[in-house]
Amino acid sequence: MLKGIIFDMDGVLINSEPFHFQVWKETLKARGIHIDYEVYKPCIGSTVGFLMELLHEHYQVDVQDTALIAEMKSMKKKMIEERGYPSLIPWVKEFLERLQEAGYVLAVASSSPLSYIRNVTEHWGIDRYFQKLVSGETVKHPKPAPDVFLKTAEILGLSPEECLVIEDSENGCKAAKAAGMACMAYYNPDSGKQDLSTAFALVEGFEEVDSAFVEKIYCHFHHLPAKVCETNRLLIREMEKGDIPRMMEICSQETSADACEGVAKPLKEELEDFEMYRRYMYELCDMGYWCILEKASGEIIGRAGVEPKLWNDNKTVVELGYMIDEKFRRRGFAYEACRAIVEEAKKRGAFYLYCRIKSANMPSLELARKLGFQKIDYHLEGDSEDMEVWRCACHGNH
Repeated sequence: MLKGIIFDMDGVLINSEPFHFQVWKETLKARGIHIDYEVYKPCIGSTVGFLMELLHEHYQVDVQDTALIAEMKSMKKKMIEERGYPSLIPWVKEFLERLQEAGYVLAVASSSPLSYIRNVTEHWGIDRYFQKLVSGETVKHPKPAPDVFLKTAEILGLSPEECLVIEDSENGCKAAKAAGMACMAYYNPDSGKQDLSTAFALVEGFEEVDSAFVEKIYCHFHHLPAKVCETNRLLIREMEKGDIPRMMEICSQETSADACEGVAKPLKEELEDFEMYRRYMYELCDMGYWCILEKASGEIIGRAGVEPKLWNDNKTVVELGYMIDEKFRRRGFAYEACRAIVEEAKKRGAFYLYCRIKSANMPSLELARKLGFQKIDYHLEGDSEDMEVWRCACHGNH
């Protein structure tokens, strides 16, 4: 269960990497050293100590040159007085607000000195969101080692498996992976060309990232079923392997043959390699067929969802399908679940949704009409003559 979210600071909370490079550039210039950005870049996300090793390697600077560090701090103070602190990343305060309201424990784990972390968070009024501020200078090994993240989790009283990290640097993403924590990378173009491939997911901004999205990243990283959406009576979540017997039970019901619109093959065949299905549909496509649970009883009462399908001439469409246990039909569950899923599909960027319905299946035809689908003049090769195709234009319903 996700309980704690750990933020890097530089490049994630504030847009500071260009500022830090300029500080070092001016400091070294006074020493007659003209630092190349490619030399500096590997230290992004790591500590001053790591940079000193790079300076020693390329410019023969003594790694124990405390005078140089003092000069850098003096230059940094001067530039902050002249220019102010680096600006907040757009929408990050709203993002922190959403996460706090969702009940997560938040912390900062930065390679910067603790005093600077404290000054920055207080200056921008975001200190109130964080339960702990932790500096990479307080651990033995800097990022890309996992030490600072492991220490932060320990201080929060959480296990690494209960935490998610938000990073913008290659070093930080590697550190999160080494700590065994889920990692969401924020692509900051001002942080240099970082290799963020070790992160589990990548975002380019925080304006639309909410707690549900972060929770989904966490669940997928740990191969747990993520919640898709919910209604007053129903919870719709991703399937897990233990759900398959119940799904097979529902699918084998005598009346299920007409209730499986959109299912191109038997459920057992679709999910015989469940891990492949989970990775491809849930993690890569962000679609799939999901479990429908009645909240009152906690029982699985069916499945519904949207999947990408290849139709005539290899046309790719997104197809809606559903199936409800016969004991739970005629109670409005199908409409309630499918309506929620159509709205979720819109949020996930669907342009059109399609469904296939047998012409004699009056309940499903009526359901399609209520959902805003319209019958179109189209016949899918291989379908029986009595199979109709219906389409919903999502973009027209925003």
